[in-house]
Parts: sequence; C-alpha cells; structure tokens
Amino acid sequence: MEINHQRVNEITELPSYGSTAKFSAVLGSFNFGDYWSSRSIKGINGLNMTLDLNFNELTDLQTQNLISFFQSQFYYDLQDYSNDGSFSNKRITPFEYQPFYPYKKNQFTCLNYNHNKSYYNVNSVSASLSCVGASTLSCVEPNNFEYSNLSATFDLQIFELPGIKVSLITNTSENNTIYLNQDSLIFVPNSYVNYRVLSYPHVITPGETEVVTLDKEEHLSASDSFSGGITYNTQLRNSIYIDNPNDCCFYPYAHLCNFQGGINVEQNLNERVFEFRPSNIFSLSHSPKHKQSTVNDFYKKYSKYGLNPSLNNITLEFNMRKNLEAKKILLFLESHLGYKKFGFNFQKDYNNFDYVASNATSLNKPISTFFCPEWTHTVVYKNNHTISATFIECL
Repeated sequence: MEINHQRVNEITELPSYGSTAKFSAVLGSFNFGDYWSSRSIKGINGLNMTLDLNFNELTDLQTQNLISFFQSQFYYDLQDYSNDGSFSNKRITPFEYQPFYPYKKNQFTCLNYNHNKSYYNVNSVSASLSCVGASTLSCVEPNNFEYSNLSATFDLQIFELPGIKVSLITNTSENNTIYLNQDSLIFVPNSYVNYRVLSYPHVITPGETEVVTLDKEEHLSASDSFSGGITYNTQLRNSIYIDNPNDCCFYPYAHLCNFQGGINVEQNLNERVFEFRPSNIFSLSHSPKHKQSTVNDFYKKYSKYGLNPSLNNITLEFNMRKNLEAKKILLFLESHLGYKKFGFNFQKDYNNFDYVASNATSLNKPISTFFCPEWTHTVVYKNNHTISATFIECL
C-alpha cells in the first residue's frame, strides 16, 4: 500500500465495537495515620481521558486516508519566524474528534497507532488518542447537595378532565430554566417516589407552566400533586466529557440511612450514593495494616494496628448496560473527579446490618464511602456497554 503524504482534515471512519475509553485521575494524597487521608486532584487538567480505538475491516483506500491523517500531524510546515524568535512548526497541533456515545467532541492527539493487513483489501487500524486540555472547571454537577444555585424548584399539579388526566409542571425558581428530556425523572419531595416523563423534551423557563405526559397517569390522582420539587436538570449543568448531561437524572435529596441493630441511628449522608447495581463479578484485594517487630532475621512478631486495618479496594464490573444507564454511571463517576467520596452499599456478603453506633468502624457499616480514581468504558455493541471501575474505601 502506498501511503500518500497528503493532509486529511479529520477522521471520517467510525470506530468498531470494542473500542474503549479510559479515565484516570492524577491525585495527591495526605496520610494522617490509621488510614485517615485527604486527597486532591493535581491541577485543573488532572482527569485524563484516553481512547483506544479499533477500525476493523477497512479497505485499502480507507486505511490510506486514516494513516495519512495520523501521519500528517507530524509533518513540518514551512517555517514562520516570529519576532520573538520562536519556531511555529514544532508543536503538534491537537485535532477535533467526536468519540462514540455518550461523549462530546474534544481536542485529541494521537501518538500511537498500528496497521495490520490481514488479506487483500482487508485492513485493521488501532489507535490511542489522548484528550488535550480538558479542564475540571468544565464539570458543573452537584455531588453533595450543596449546589442549590444549580437547582430549580417546581410544582406538579394533576387535573382530572373528562376522559383524560393532565399533568402540569410549573417552574417556581427565579433564575434557572428546567430541561426535561424524554425519560427524565420527577422526584417527590423527601421521598423515593418518582414519575417518568414520556413526552417530547420540555424547556420550562422561570414562571412558565407546561403540560407534561407522565408514566402511569391513569393511576394518578389530584392527591399526587405536590409543590417544592427539586431538579438539577437546568441550563447550568455541564460536563467535561459527557454530551448533554441533562439526559441523566439523579435523586436530588440527601439520603437517609437508618441503621438497624443494637440501637437505631438515623443519619443524612452529605455525599451522593452510587445506586447502580454492579454485575456479579468483582475483585477485592485485602492487605490488612499491621505492625511488625523483629528480634532477628528468623523471628518476627505481628501486632494489630489501628481501628481501620482493612479498608477495601474493589474492582467492579457493570456489564450489558443500555445507553442511558451507562451514561448515568459515567457522569456520576466523572462528577466526582476521581477523588471526591460517595456512598456505596457493598456486596451483601460484606455488609453487617447489625450496626451499633458505639462500634462504628468502617468494617461493620452497612454503607461505606469510596472514591473512584480510574474507570474504563467499552462499547460492546449497539446499546450494550461495559464499565469497569476501581473503588477505594475511605474514612
């Protein structure tokens, strides 16, 4: 195959199924002993995204155009001498690329790519793309119920007309516009009851009222009306990598944990809770912290250390997830930027629901707090996604 040294402006080929997006956070950690620690992200560009793309069953012409595009990023231009003496043709300029669902267009560079020819006019190309300059400041997503300026309040009223029921939603907030897409959820205040929006997308400005079709409206009555609902589906939401975050709805109220056991304890969590059920595949590594003393090289003594000797480090799989659920998981993980903690109900074999407040260590709580520094997303097939995430327990 003759690869022409031509300039191609963009990647026109669609990646094959099995392509992967990898995310990792560059963190700094401060340890205080007994597994107490504090984390922070290193700079506003500390959440990295890498795409591992596969382009299979390409013709020679398609392969030629794709390889030409990757090679053209490293061609030298005619030198343009500036007044300050700098060279303008040495920098590798990032290019715009639209990744697969659910990501939005971003700037990327490609430093590694491979070409395999398996038969006459049958080729495959794999490439690794690194996102350039993505800023964590672009993430505008509530993660601990303190972002009241991102929310909008609304009232829901249900009227019974002859042969039909009408649901009206009124935007009672002062500034924020409500964006309700199809399949958005409407939550009842201080309850887990919700309604699903079935009609076309709605844009409800402050003070405006719109007719919205909800699921199971035949079972609704005027007593289901409420005021003071909260939604974060506003024009202020934004994501670093995820396109149109208003497609995703999360429970907007603080979670109430009622631990049963020797005594009853009610506690509002300050963090959001990761409510997605993982697949029955997980890996957990244990390395309990301890003290070691040596008299000589052949005799050792081991002692217990601290109240939290064995925090969990687990790798979870989320297999066969549909588009919307995968998008919600990815947005949830991104909004915590790889270091912010969230609540998670651990595997039932490790839960202890006989919770006693006086013995409240991380080993016997029915809900624990974790942070997720890295995760991987693979598009298996149409409307079929797999996500692998590493959860590290924190105090």
